[in-house]
Amino acid sequence: MSIRRSLALAGSVALASSIVLGGAQGALAVGSASPSATAAAKADKAAHKILDLSVKGVPNEFFAGGEAREFTFTIDNATAHDFAFVPLLKFKDNKGKLRADDFKAEYQLPKTTAWIPTVPPPGVDGSGDDAGLTALASLTPEGELTDDSVLFVGKGTSVTIKVRVSFTKDAPLGKAAVVPVVVSAELDDTTHEANGDGVWSCDQIKGAGFTIKAPKPVPSPSASTTKPSTSPSPSATVSTSPSATTSPSTSASPSATATQTSTPTTPATTPATTPATTPATSPSASTSAPAPSTSATDGTQTPVDFPVKAPTVTPPKITDEAVTKAKAKADAAAKDLATTGGGSDSTPIAIAGGAVLAAGIGTLVVLRRRKTAQDS
Repeated sequence: MSIRRSLALAGSVALASSIVLGGAQGALAVGSASPSATAAAKADKAAHKILDLSVKGVPNEFFAGGEAREFTFTIDNATAHDFAFVPLLKFKDNKGKLRADDFKAEYQLPKTTAWIPTVPPPGVDGSGDDAGLTALASLTPEGELTDDSVLFVGKGTSVTIKVRVSFTKDAPLGKAAVVPVVVSAELDDTTHEANGDGVWSCDQIKGAGFTIKAPKPVPSPSASTTKPSTSPSPSATVSTSPSATTSPSTSASPSATATQTSTPTTPATTPATTPATTPATSPSASTSAPAPSTSATDGTQTPVDFPVKAPTVTPPKITDEAVTKAKAKADAAAKDLATTGGGSDSTPIAIAGGAVLAAGIGTLVVLRRRKTAQDS
């Protein structure tokens, strides 16, 4: 085969490869799904009308007076429309005694580092079934939700919020649960205004149960090291006993002294160890939360085994101004993601396709010039 024909063949192969790679992005998007499967997926999405809520990584145990522990709250939009929403969490124990004053909850929005305290939503008075309801939001001086409290989730996307919670030393002990809640409003596809007022959505099935426990007693380090040093040693008491100082035979006779020190002295050893062990069982020993126990980071959360109802108070209003701000923030975040690359799988394919296309064109240019040179 001549060199000219080899170059021509190489150029054709390179150009064909570039065309194949250039179309790979579309092939990945289309996939191998059959028309019927695609239609079924669209039908399911159209029938889905509410946001899917879940909490993950909720520890199986909390300790009254203990440290805060983290989990996540995810709002997933598998519907065919965009939504505006306000996230909330509902804490409840199986005896109905848990109140907002019994815990401290904070949240962290995506791509932020600040922990923000939750607030009681408007209309909740701290009693009844909604006593443990708390909003991942902020309030105006008048006690209403701020516009910044409203978040946006586009169709086919999700929002995940970090949460950390601790319980006070006076929190009721026993079984409890946390259930994800939102006030949500479906948005018009054209105007992106809320279609009516916000409504409650509460998913007990995807909540998580846990147990609030009392902290275990832990011995105080200072008690075990200082108390024995301040107590008189039993051995010292024996050595200064009247029999040792007043008896002439004991002080004068070396053999008597040797006999006294070599005989077993049970009273001298038993009391000496008593002060070291007493603080471990002493009621005055300090208490603190034990080391963190098993957390549900592997997805095996404790189910909620008692009923938790959706809130009964009037849902906070989601205004058009709040929706506009929420969508603008989401659009800005999406734009930043696109500018920084966004992690799209199509980017490497596009780069590879462009490189091969350039190689193919270059090969054809070289071939054409060689042919021109030979003809002349």
